[in-house]
Amino acid sequence: MNKKYCFFNLLFVFTSLIVSGQVFIETGPPPNSRDPFGSIIVYGSGGLSQTIPYNRIKGSAFWKDEWQKAYFFDSRNSAKGSYQAKFNFATQEVHYLDKRGEEQAAIPGELSAVVFMQKDDSTKIATIFRSNIDEVKLKAGCKKCFAHELNQGDTKLLKITQREVKSEDSLFGTQKKYFFSNKEEYFIQVGEQYNRLKRLTKDAFFSFIPGKTAYDAWIKEKGLKFNRESEYLVFLEHYNATHIKD
Repeated sequence: MNKKYCFFNLLFVFTSLIVSGQVFIETGPPPNSRDPFGSIIVYGSGGLSQTIPYNRIKGSAFWKDEWQKAYFFDSRNSAKGSYQAKFNFATQEVHYLDKRGEEQAAIPGELSAVVFMQKDDSTKIATIFRSNIDEVKLKAGCKKCFAHELNQGDTKLLKITQREVKSEDSLFGTQKKYFFSNKEEYFIQVGEQYNRLKRLTKDAFFSFIPGKTAYDAWIKEKGLKFNRESEYLVFLEHYNATHIKD
């Protein structure tokens, strides 16, 4: 695993997150404690706090709700082993099942990267979450979030997702309604260069893509409008497979 890890250059440090929004999320559940995993603490006006069960919050806190095989790497870039895991966008924590099948959370600062494998083929990478990329930390709005690699290759689209808990009054104001809302930002990684996109738009994206004009005909043939994130990933898969660096 150490060789695979070096190949993907996963030299990053795992940290915790405090998210700001309409209400505030406390850093996730205490390490190695099962009881809080079904809820999250939110703060309202006047410094009041309330523990809200996840099932009262519309949407999901996780990248994927099902458990998935993942390889963990520590702050020294050494492989810690593989676990059934889930990534929590609300707390920026990695939940996993221990040897007894009990749910735990990785200790903040312990992990530098998490490599999730494909559900139907555990030998292939599904996605990678990395932390503490210096250039991303310098430019990103969220300094402690994990960078999510949306694709593999020399040129990557990275996404930072802060999944905030927000609230609104229900009908007649009898009860608060809670829901997750995403705050997102994107980076283009070209080799070792990281470029922040103010917005994920066609013009912003292609301003950082070397040799982009050579792909105009291919883009037209495929009918890509770049109105959706998935279209950028379709392009990058083809681009990484065909682009010859100067």
